[in-house]
Amino acid sequence: MGAATDTLSAALLGKTRRNVLGLLFVEPDKTFYLREIVRRTGAGQGAVQRELRRLSEAGIIKREGIGRAITYRADPESAVFDELRSILAKTVGAAEHLRDALSSLKDRIDVGFVYGSYAKEMRLRPGSDIDLMIIGDASFGDVVEHTASAQRTLGREINPTVYAPAEFAQRLREGHHFLVDVLRHPKLFLIGGPRELERLAEVRMVNNPSSDPRRNPRPLRRGRPRSE
Repeated sequence: MGAATDTLSAALLGKTRRNVLGLLFVEPDKTFYLREIVRRTGAGQGAVQRELRRLSEAGIIKREGIGRAITYRADPESAVFDELRSILAKTVGAAEHLRDALSSLKDRIDVGFVYGSYAKEMRLRPGSDIDLMIIGDASFGDVVEHTASAQRTLGREINPTVYAPAEFAQRLREGHHFLVDVLRHPKLFLIGGPRELERLAEVRMVNNPSSDPRRNPRPLRRGRPRSE
């Protein structure tokens, strides 16, 4: 899925424009100075200035201020605001930073997705965390280690919940409230997709009908305590 979103964003937008829009639209309530945009996108100042001018003239972003004190932000009144925010959240926003961070673990992850407010609204609320669910053989420590760079880049705490595949199926059999609630709401897939998630749940639940529900094959590992 990562390759597909990379291709989509590359086909629709040039690299510098993609990165500038991704930065501004992932936090549409925040204003950015030119220097910060250059630093966080890793693009040359001249290229960034050209893209900011074009995007501002097109009414996609807002340019505010006087003299050198100029700031830029996504324009929520733009006719394409919602569409762009959705596309960018999936291709170059927080999701893509996480997808890149987890790429070296993809052989040990069956399904990985973002849930919670970011998946629902396709934007980062001021001060909000990013909730991440991983189902596979990667350990909680592996996930924390590999997402540390994305956490620094995004400036947000990433809260991973990690399940072993058998544990995931068992929790579903038990009707675990937290897990059922997460699966009922929007998800932004990083590795795998809806088919893989359904297959993982249905196949493992059918093939393990005699599993003792009191046993937990691998302890649940979470970024922070949650109610049962």
